[in-house]
Amino acid sequence: MTERTRHEMDAIEIANFLDGQHTGVLSMADGDDAYSVPVSFDYDGDEAAVYFRFGYGPDSQKRRYLDTVDTASFVVYDRTESGWQSVVIEGSLARVAESSLDSSVREAMDGLDIPYFRVHHRPAGEMDFNIVRLDATKMTGIGEGL
Repeated sequence: MTERTRHEMDAIEIANFLDGQHTGVLSMADGDDAYSVPVSFDYDGDEAAVYFRFGYGPDSQKRRYLDTVDTASFVVYDRTESGWQSVVIEGSLARVAESSLDSSVREAMDGLDIPYFRVHHRPAGEMDFNIVRLDATKMTGIGEGL
């Protein structure tokens, strides 16, 4: 039986991993209530920030949790040829104006695979959209292999 090994990823490995990924799970809390949602993202390694484009319907849980959360957690993971890699990012969330984004971040956001046409069976015109930034205060990564 082959033994699995595990190692903590350094900052370069984390950045390289995040640059090659575009989906993860964002978790937010409001007191004892938690909410997690799969999202597309863009990572800006120069600023240690993650950008999301959120779409909200009239009774959006995402908007409610965004308005109340102090610290969010974002997990990105992927299977590799020899095991798994995952990165956990913790930090604060804030809405940002698209006009304030660097042109390379704006271009990356435009390239995300987000269903602008219909979201949750609503036409996109019935939804509000915001760019949200996660400022990383803590980043950890684990690589697992054989």
